[in-house]
Amino acid sequence: MTSLISKQRRTVLRTLAAGTASTIFAPAFAQSGPFPNKPIKIIVPWAAGGGGDVVVRMFAPGMQQRLGQPVVVENRPGAIGTIGSLVAARSPADGYTLLYGSADSHSIAPQVFKQAPYDAKKDFVAVAPIGFPPIALVVHASSPLKTFEQFLKAARDSGDKPLTYGSWGQGGSGHITGEALKQVAKINMLHVPYNGTAPLLQASLANQVDVSVNTLPTVEPHIRAGQLRVLAIVAKQRLPQFPEVPILKEIGISIEIGGWIGFLAPAGVPADVLAKLHAAIDGTAREPALAEQMRQMTLVPDYQDQRSYQAFYLSEYDRWGQYIRNAKISLSQ
Repeated sequence: MTSLISKQRRTVLRTLAAGTASTIFAPAFAQSGPFPNKPIKIIVPWAAGGGGDVVVRMFAPGMQQRLGQPVVVENRPGAIGTIGSLVAARSPADGYTLLYGSADSHSIAPQVFKQAPYDAKKDFVAVAPIGFPPIALVVHASSPLKTFEQFLKAARDSGDKPLTYGSWGQGGSGHITGEALKQVAKINMLHVPYNGTAPLLQASLANQVDVSVNTLPTVEPHIRAGQLRVLAIVAKQRLPQFPEVPILKEIGISIEIGGWIGFLAPAGVPADVLAKLHAAIDGTAREPALAEQMRQMTLVPDYQDQRSYQAFYLSEYDRWGQYIRNAKISLSQ
């Protein structure tokens, strides 16, 4: 996701500054087996310095240590992550090209674009998960809406003047989450798209929309500062950082996951190579220092074996597709 922007991200960037260069230019180590014997590239289909870029660079040193080869990060941003994803899809299925995938680029974009650039189910294989960036439903601190229940009542009583909700872009997971909320809760809201989480944040701080569907890492500092109020969070369970804030499921809204992020590869990678890549990513994800960095970014970690993650990846495509079809969302690239 492009949206994991927070004071914690800046801290992570500073701590990674020196490590990034060594990660990219470190010499190859001797290998006892055929894979890997050259550098491994991870394509990030979002801009450098964005949330996805930061997370991948957090993983790169541990992956390099476990695989014994340099891990190179390459940014290919644009079109809800589809530009870089298409580059990955066309790369050899040999394990030397990985992709930072997300709900936006692989569960949603291929289904909202009229001419999808790739087949998310057929062109990729899920390698290992990273986790879930929680999505938050927030209002301005001056809003009369103090609780999620008050928000639902206001939305249902709005009549010909529906509440407005902002998202970080047409066709993004924030937009689809908002539409899913409308469907499940049987409420009416008017969608107001912004070009990224930062502009959406500014609109929220300026009280330009009634409610915003934004990533929690983006809004968290402003919630702490008392500028914004969080009504509910889209996550599997309550977060330790916000133990008092309900998740949608526990208040009767059956939306558990706002989005997912993980490592993918071109379809056809040999099983033994997939196993090595998964082991390197999973081992890195379980490092206490990395787990703490993720906690600071309010990322919820996920640990699954490769086959389970592949099944999850396919099921998420279907889950998001249901909401997209019901909302009749279609975009042109």
